[in-house]
Amino acid sequence: MKLLFFNGRLKDLVGQRNLLLSFSLSLLLLNFIQSISTLTKNERIVVVPPEVRREYWFEKNRVSRTYLEEMTLFFADLLLEMSPESAPFKREIILRNTSSSSYGTLKSQLLEGEERLKKEHVTTAFHANSVTVHPDKLTAIVTGDLAQFVGEKRVSQSRDTYEFQFSYKLGRLLIESFKLLKGE
Repeated sequence: MKLLFFNGRLKDLVGQRNLLLSFSLSLLLLNFIQSISTLTKNERIVVVPPEVRREYWFEKNRVSRTYLEEMTLFFADLLLEMSPESAPFKREIILRNTSSSSYGTLKSQLLEGEERLKKEHVTTAFHANSVTVHPDKLTAIVTGDLAQFVGEKRVSQSRDTYEFQFSYKLGRLLIESFKLLKGE
């Protein structure tokens, strides 16, 4: 009788063990599949800024058209809205967002511009009229009115077109080059 009872109990335990083993193997397989899908998946991060004009996104190797446009306008404001007092502060922000290969060139351009602003006591104001972006090439062209002031007096105004060349590394959009294409 005891032998029959123990055989029945052993059969139940083996069944429970096999059920638990198959359940554990299923969970291990699901974990493995989830790990593989996480590693191969392109993650898209959608950012909605505090001032909601348009949302933008960026992925591992690409950025959205709106993100490129917003960053171009941000950098254009930093580079072209200058006064002798604000130039050093803006220079530091710009250089923090410049690629290492262009750092020296852009730094010398900015320092020359600062010297000119201080020497001539000039303040500049830029009002963008249009932005054309090419997300596949990470380039943007911004056109706008650049005004120069000495004190309260406007000494010149021109319609200028500038080109930005960017690189995208480790989730950051960095300035590669900034140049005047056309000035009137």
